[in-house]
Amino acid sequence: METAVSDHVAALTAYGGYTEVIYLREKQLIPVPKTVDPIAAAPLILNYIVAYQTMHRVAKVKSGDKVLIVDASGGIGTAILELGKLAGLVMYGVASKAKHEALHDYGAVAIDYHTQEFAEVISQAEPGGLDIIVDGIGGDYVKRGFLLLKRGGTYVTFANPMKLSKMFRLLGQSLWLNLWPNGRSYKLYGTGQSYVHKRPFLEDWATLFKLLENGKISPIIMRTFPILEAGQANALLESGQVVGNIVLASPDLLLSSS
Repeated sequence: METAVSDHVAALTAYGGYTEVIYLREKQLIPVPKTVDPIAAAPLILNYIVAYQTMHRVAKVKSGDKVLIVDASGGIGTAILELGKLAGLVMYGVASKAKHEALHDYGAVAIDYHTQEFAEVISQAEPGGLDIIVDGIGGDYVKRGFLLLKRGGTYVTFANPMKLSKMFRLLGQSLWLNLWPNGRSYKLYGTGQSYVHKRPFLEDWATLFKLLENGKISPIIMRTFPILEAGQANALLESGQVVGNIVLASPDLLLSSS
């Protein structure tokens, strides 16, 4: 893509995002329409692209599919819920009781992981099995959740392990689960593909920006912090109280949005 001074752009950075100024190659930039609020657009760059591609490119959802979202109250979870509502999905979400209102707002059945066993709830509600499970946690959820899928069902993990050993464990788990002749599939998703095959990402970001422009989506932004207060933002994230997204903004963005 070609850019010019004054263009609005974004970037999916692995590191260096907590800054007011950053130097990037032009090929790393994502065009952002000037008609959208930059703060509202921020969650689309990572959380919504993960949600959209997990659903539409990996799981290939269709209206009426029965879907379980693990960790449904975070930035990616609420993005899946919002896009899932648009897609006409029947949704179940795992989250703490205090966050259930957000799940209900998207039409999802909320499951409290503190007091309910999600596998039991799903087995009773959907004895025929689920079409799709989307999971950003992994671990024990995979072992119990995979059995809840109907034949032809898909389990998608988008967890991002920071250690190489955990990555190999995920890959081994994927190979093992896909060996069983039960018609179920296990798939891994990661945004690292954007560095090799960027076109699908640019197409999907354009779709998401259009949805935002047209008022079809409205990301939950719980708090917006000045970028110099990133430490406070991280502390809030780690508190487990966040529903949706937190956005760090430069002073000029905060002034323009106030």
